[in-house]
Amino acid sequence: MTGLFICPSHILFYFYFMKKTLFVVLLALGSCQPKGYGPDEYLTPGEQDAIMWSIIRYIGRPPEGSSFQNLFSAEFDDYYQEQQSFHRLDAFFIKGDTSFFLISRRAPSLEDKRVTTGGKLIIGDGGKITYYEEIFRTYKMKEEELKVKGNFLFDLMVKNGDLTRYQRVNNSEEYIEFPDPINYYDVKDRKWKIREAPTN
Repeated sequence: MTGLFICPSHILFYFYFMKKTLFVVLLALGSCQPKGYGPDEYLTPGEQDAIMWSIIRYIGRPPEGSSFQNLFSAEFDDYYQEQQSFHRLDAFFIKGDTSFFLISRRAPSLEDKRVTTGGKLIIGDGGKITYYEEIFRTYKMKEEELKVKGNFLFDLMVKNGDLTRYQRVNNSEEYIEFPDPINYYDVKDRKWKIREAPTN
Protein backbone atom coordinates (compact mmCIF):
# COMPACT_ATOMS: atom_id res chain seq x y z
CA MET A 1 0.00 0.00 0.00
CA THR A 2 1.39 3.36 -0.99
CA GLY A 3 1.60 5.88 1.87
CA LEU A 4 0.00 9.28 1.57
CA PHE A 5 2.53 11.99 0.83
CA ILE A 6 1.74 15.58 1.76
CA CYS A 7 3.98 18.27 0.41
CA PRO A 8 5.47 20.47 3.19
CA SER A 9 4.63 23.56 1.14
CA HIS A 10 0.97 22.50 1.16
CA ILE A 11 1.07 22.21 4.95
CA LEU A 12 2.52 25.70 5.25
CA PHE A 13 -0.09 27.08 2.88
CA TYR A 14 -2.85 25.39 4.90
CA PHE A 15 -1.74 26.91 8.23
CA TYR A 16 -1.18 30.31 6.59
CA PHE A 17 -4.70 30.21 5.13
CA MET A 18 -6.25 29.12 8.45
CA LYS A 19 -4.34 31.82 10.33
CA LYS A 20 -5.52 34.52 7.91
CA THR A 21 -9.10 33.23 8.08
CA LEU A 22 -9.05 33.21 11.88
CA PHE A 23 -7.70 36.77 11.90
CA VAL A 24 -10.52 37.95 9.63
CA VAL A 25 -13.13 36.22 11.81
CA LEU A 26 -11.73 37.74 15.02
CA LEU A 27 -11.58 41.16 13.38
CA ALA A 28 -15.21 40.88 12.32
CA LEU A 29 -16.29 39.75 15.78
CA GLY A 30 -14.33 42.52 17.41
CA SER A 31 -15.90 45.18 15.20
CA CYS A 32 -19.34 44.04 16.37
CA GLN A 33 -18.47 44.68 20.01
CA PRO A 34 -19.54 48.10 21.32
CA LYS A 35 -16.68 50.16 22.65
CA GLY A 36 -16.36 50.56 26.38
CA TYR A 37 -15.58 53.66 28.34
CA GLY A 38 -11.90 53.10 29.06
CA PRO A 39 -9.83 56.23 28.27
CA ASP A 40 -7.19 54.03 26.63
CA GLU A 41 -9.72 53.06 23.95
CA TYR A 42 -9.89 56.63 22.68
CA LEU A 43 -6.80 58.49 23.83
CA THR A 44 -3.08 57.88 24.06
CA PRO A 45 -1.47 58.58 27.46
CA GLY A 46 -0.25 61.89 26.05
CA GLU A 47 -3.74 62.83 24.84
CA GLN A 48 -5.22 61.90 28.22
CA ASP A 49 -2.72 64.17 29.91
CA ALA A 50 -3.56 66.97 27.47
CA ILE A 51 -7.31 66.60 28.12
CA MET A 52 -6.74 66.71 31.87
CA TRP A 53 -4.52 69.77 31.56
CA SER A 54 -7.06 71.58 29.38
CA ILE A 55 -9.85 71.23 31.97
CA ILE A 56 -8.00 71.10 35.31
CA ARG A 57 -8.57 74.83 35.82
CA TYR A 58 -12.31 74.23 35.67
CA ILE A 59 -12.52 71.01 37.65
CA GLY A 60 -9.73 71.62 40.16
CA ARG A 61 -9.90 73.75 43.28
CA PRO A 62 -9.01 77.36 42.42
CA PRO A 63 -5.98 78.92 44.12
CA GLU A 64 -6.23 81.98 46.33
CA GLY A 65 -6.12 85.20 44.36
CA SER A 66 -7.50 83.66 41.18
CA SER A 67 -10.58 84.77 39.25
CA PHE A 68 -12.34 83.74 36.07
CA GLN A 69 -10.36 86.41 34.24
CA ASN A 70 -6.88 85.22 35.26
CA LEU A 71 -7.66 81.53 35.61
CA PHE A 72 -5.27 80.56 32.81
CA SER A 73 -2.41 82.81 33.89
CA ALA A 74 1.00 81.10 33.84
CA GLU A 75 1.52 82.10 37.48
CA PHE A 76 -0.87 79.30 38.47
CA ASP A 77 0.72 76.58 36.31
CA ASP A 78 2.65 74.96 39.19
CA TYR A 79 -0.44 74.99 41.37
CA TYR A 80 -2.60 73.31 38.73
CA GLN A 81 0.07 70.76 37.89
CA GLU A 82 -0.15 69.68 41.51
CA GLN A 83 -3.95 69.73 41.29
CA GLN A 84 -3.81 67.50 38.22
CA SER A 85 -1.80 64.92 40.16
CA PHE A 86 -4.77 64.58 42.54
CA HIS A 87 -7.18 63.86 39.69
CA ARG A 88 -7.70 60.76 37.54
CA LEU A 89 -9.49 60.24 34.23
CA ASP A 90 -11.66 57.19 34.96
CA ALA A 91 -13.89 57.05 31.87
CA PHE A 92 -14.11 58.67 28.45
CA PHE A 93 -16.40 58.39 25.46
CA ILE A 94 -16.74 60.23 22.16
CA LYS A 95 -20.12 60.66 20.46
CA GLY A 96 -20.11 62.88 17.40
CA ASP A 97 -18.22 66.06 18.26
CA THR A 98 -18.90 65.67 21.98
CA SER A 99 -16.50 64.05 24.44
CA PHE A 100 -17.83 62.72 27.75
CA PHE A 101 -15.53 62.41 30.75
CA LEU A 102 -15.55 60.99 34.26
CA ILE A 103 -12.83 62.41 36.51
CA SER A 104 -12.26 61.55 40.16
CA ARG A 105 -10.08 63.17 42.81
CA ARG A 106 -9.10 62.45 46.36
CA ALA A 107 -11.54 63.97 48.84
CA PRO A 108 -10.82 65.35 52.31
CA SER A 109 -11.88 62.55 54.64
CA LEU A 110 -10.77 60.54 57.65
CA GLU A 111 -10.98 57.52 55.34
CA ASP A 112 -9.53 57.11 51.85
CA LYS A 113 -12.37 58.43 49.69
CA ARG A 114 -12.79 60.04 46.29
CA VAL A 115 -15.37 62.21 44.57
CA THR A 116 -16.09 62.03 40.86
CA THR A 117 -17.37 64.51 38.28
CA GLY A 118 -19.10 63.61 35.04
CA GLY A 119 -19.34 66.06 32.19
CA LYS A 120 -18.96 66.76 28.52
CA LEU A 121 -16.99 69.06 26.27
CA ILE A 122 -16.49 70.00 22.65
CA ILE A 123 -13.04 70.77 21.30
CA GLY A 124 -12.89 73.12 18.35
CA ASP A 125 -10.16 74.09 15.91
CA GLY A 126 -6.72 74.49 17.42
CA GLY A 127 -7.59 72.27 20.37
CA LYS A 128 -9.57 75.01 22.12
CA ILE A 129 -12.54 73.98 24.26
CA THR A 130 -15.64 75.61 22.78
CA TYR A 131 -18.13 73.99 25.17
CA TYR A 132 -17.66 72.63 28.69
CA GLU A 133 -20.23 71.43 31.18
CA GLU A 134 -20.08 69.45 34.41
CA ILE A 135 -23.26 67.37 34.51
CA PHE A 136 -22.97 65.84 37.98
CA ARG A 137 -20.69 65.52 40.97
CA THR A 138 -21.00 62.58 43.33
CA TYR A 139 -20.75 62.36 47.07
CA LYS A 140 -17.34 61.28 48.33
CA MET A 141 -17.14 57.50 48.52
CA LYS A 142 -14.70 54.68 48.99
CA GLU A 143 -12.98 53.53 45.81
CA GLU A 144 -15.03 50.37 45.29
CA GLU A 145 -18.40 52.08 45.73
CA LEU A 146 -17.38 55.07 43.64
CA LYS A 147 -16.28 52.89 40.75
CA VAL A 148 -19.65 51.14 40.58
CA LYS A 149 -21.81 54.23 41.03
CA GLY A 150 -19.58 56.50 38.95
CA ASN A 151 -19.56 54.16 35.97
CA PHE A 152 -23.32 53.66 36.27
CA LEU A 153 -23.96 57.41 36.23
CA PHE A 154 -21.48 57.91 33.39
CA ASP A 155 -23.26 55.33 31.25
CA LEU A 156 -26.60 56.97 32.03
CA MET A 157 -25.19 60.38 31.08
CA VAL A 158 -23.78 59.15 27.76
CA LYS A 159 -27.13 57.55 26.92
CA ASN A 160 -29.00 60.75 27.87
CA GLY A 161 -30.81 58.99 30.70
CA ASP A 162 -32.62 60.59 33.64
CA LEU A 163 -29.96 61.54 36.18
CA THR A 164 -32.39 63.49 38.38
CA ARG A 165 -33.60 60.19 39.82
CA TYR A 166 -30.22 59.82 41.50
CA GLN A 167 -30.05 63.26 43.09
CA ARG A 168 -30.32 63.14 46.87
CA VAL A 169 -33.68 64.91 46.85
CA ASN A 170 -35.11 62.00 44.81
CA ASN A 171 -33.09 59.09 46.18
CA SER A 172 -32.38 57.92 49.72
CA GLU A 173 -29.02 56.46 48.65
CA GLU A 174 -26.05 58.77 48.03
CA TYR A 175 -25.23 59.10 44.34
CA ILE A 176 -25.27 62.71 43.09
CA GLU A 177 -24.50 65.59 45.45
CA PHE A 178 -24.65 68.33 42.79
CA PRO A 179 -26.76 69.56 41.11
CA ASP A 180 -29.51 69.90 43.67
CA PRO A 181 -32.33 72.39 44.26
CA ILE A 182 -29.76 74.95 45.45
CA ASN A 183 -26.58 74.28 43.46
CA TYR A 184 -26.38 74.31 39.66
CA TYR A 185 -23.68 74.43 37.00
CA ASP A 186 -23.33 77.66 35.03
CA VAL A 187 -22.15 76.70 31.54
CA LYS A 188 -21.26 80.27 30.62
CA ASP A 189 -18.96 80.86 33.60
CA ARG A 190 -17.99 77.18 33.77
CA LYS A 191 -18.45 76.89 37.52
CA TRP A 192 -20.91 75.68 40.15
CA LYS A 193 -23.15 78.38 41.58
CA ILE A 194 -25.87 78.78 44.21
CA ARG A 195 -29.33 79.72 43.03
CA GLU A 196 -30.56 83.08 44.16
CA ALA A 197 -33.52 82.99 46.48
CA PRO A 198 -36.71 84.11 44.74
CA THR A 199 -37.79 87.62 45.61
CA ASN A 200 -41.41 88.34 46.45
